[in-house]
Amino acid sequence: MSAYKFLISTVLFILSIALFCLLNTVLGFFAALHVVYSFAATLLIYMLLDQPARTLLKKFIGKTYFIGISKAQETLTLLNSELNRALRYQKVTRILFKSFQTLFPNVPYAFYILEDGRFSLQSQQLIKDKEILLRDIKVDEISDIPEDKMHIGIKKLNLPRAFTKRLAAAGLTALMPFQGRVQLFAFLLIHPEAIPFWKEKEAVKRLHTIQNKAGVILENTALFADLEQKNKETKHLIEISNQILSSFEITKTLDFILKALSSVAAYDAAVIYLLDKSGKRLLKASSTGYDPEVMENLRLKIGQGSCGWVAETKQTAVIDDVTQTEHYYMLRKETRSQVSIPLIHAEAVVGILCLESSRPAFFNAPAVDKLQLFARLAAIAIFNAGQIKSLIDKRALENDLISAGIVQKRLLVQRFPSVDKLKVNAVNIPSKFMSGDLYDIIRYNQKTIGVAIGDVSGKGAPASLMMSLILAGLRTQKKSFLNTCDLVYRLNNLVAETTIEGKYATFFYGVFSLEQNKLIYTNAGHNPPFLIKADDTIVRLEKGGIVLGFLPDWEYLQDEVDWNPEDIFIAYTDGVTEVMNTAGEEFGEDRLTALVMQNRSLNVFDLKKTIFSAVEEFSGKDAPDDDMTLVICKNE
Repeated sequence: MSAYKFLISTVLFILSIALFCLLNTVLGFFAALHVVYSFAATLLIYMLLDQPARTLLKKFIGKTYFIGISKAQETLTLLNSELNRALRYQKVTRILFKSFQTLFPNVPYAFYILEDGRFSLQSQQLIKDKEILLRDIKVDEISDIPEDKMHIGIKKLNLPRAFTKRLAAAGLTALMPFQGRVQLFAFLLIHPEAIPFWKEKEAVKRLHTIQNKAGVILENTALFADLEQKNKETKHLIEISNQILSSFEITKTLDFILKALSSVAAYDAAVIYLLDKSGKRLLKASSTGYDPEVMENLRLKIGQGSCGWVAETKQTAVIDDVTQTEHYYMLRKETRSQVSIPLIHAEAVVGILCLESSRPAFFNAPAVDKLQLFARLAAIAIFNAGQIKSLIDKRALENDLISAGIVQKRLLVQRFPSVDKLKVNAVNIPSKFMSGDLYDIIRYNQKTIGVAIGDVSGKGAPASLMMSLILAGLRTQKKSFLNTCDLVYRLNNLVAETTIEGKYATFFYGVFSLEQNKLIYTNAGHNPPFLIKADDTIVRLEKGGIVLGFLPDWEYLQDEVDWNPEDIFIAYTDGVTEVMNTAGEEFGEDRLTALVMQNRSLNVFDLKKTIFSAVEEFSGKDAPDDDMTLVICKNE
């Protein structure tokens, strides 16, 4: 209290004492009660005149209000404590949803969490607008959220105007962000002024602290939950691959595909169409979620509807809102979004995989990526089921292996990203139809790129399946910018849990950061890649840990080295260095490093050709005895 306010309160208090004495004299005729009446009148006048006294009076009168504030404070304290102890994503969300009901009684709100590249509604109260309940929010619609802001008006977002009006009409006027470590991970749509404790600074400050903490905890626990889910999805992809060799009945194969599909992607209805013998019509082969009578006699011509267009063009079609497109062929009135993917084998369309959802814009880019990988495996299964029953012989199986090799080849990056002055090139040459080697190039942003290379033990189909498993596991993490040791740790557990005992893979993963001029890497038992510096110094990249799949929960290390202009990065599998000539002499790492140093002025494409020409000339063979993979990066 300031000196001025203290003086005023003191004067009022003295005047109140004088007034009490006067009233006590005037009201003396009330005998024993005159003291009580005098005190009550004096106290009332004092409270009306003095600011602190008025505040105390308000608190006494608003007892229910302050009980609510106290309950909110207790809930916030409990929420903070429970978040510190929660380790699982499901537990964190349950804690938050339960706390929201206590903190925001009779207040409309909608809570969204980032899932597969979009914000999905996870919890809501008093929202009846179906458009709000069914619509996901895209990441680019929620951008430029200041990290220090507790809330921001919805009119400042990039949401469509019509949707913004719907939110406002539902009482959702502002966004309260829950920031993760890397990006916005969740947010609450609400009207802040309607929150019962909004004018209590301490409670609001505590709520803001919990916002930031909950965002980070949600993000961390979601990463582990996502890995578990991706692990299950990968197992089903492997089951599809096994189905290629184990089932020759087309009906069972199609039913198996739809059953496995439900664990790979969410949908409300799905159908597999196959081309008829003429190749001009699509016939329903297996479906779920549709009216059986509608599907019974369905015939689509090539080019008719979205599925017919996909069969004609061999391109995936994603429709965010079927009510806004002309070529959607309605089979289900509840459908709002659809994705149709061609099932291609040996360059020919064998069928169409179509999924529908009752939610608009449901099938985003990450979901479509998973479905396309699934469709490639499904196409092989369908083709084999249709052909092997009449052609079970060596030639047919060879054709299957060739087709699987083509599919596998497409899993590897063919168009290499360019990041600033960093140039990348890579090649994989299988010794047979399918390869147990892998590589991947992941572009994170304009200044950052990830490079992976690996070699699975053994050869043929088992090694190829394990290679596909590792590649799929790696790509499920490509949207998350992880430390290299964390990423390798997760891949190791994935391989250890989903492959048979005795199977393992060497693996190397590095991240080039042009902002920091660094290469950050982890080597899981792979042939050490090497850097040739501008001054011809050679740096071997060895640190990391054991091979993938040998021991679960192995703690991997990561290291970093300088990445400067004119530096060259070479990663390879042992098929390159262990190739032998007629005298039984290996090509060796020394020849490889000397060859690179002699030709360091070449661009990455020409340098790759030079290396493989030298290896082929050294061995004297047109086809290699072992899979060969090479990745070259040059800082130009």
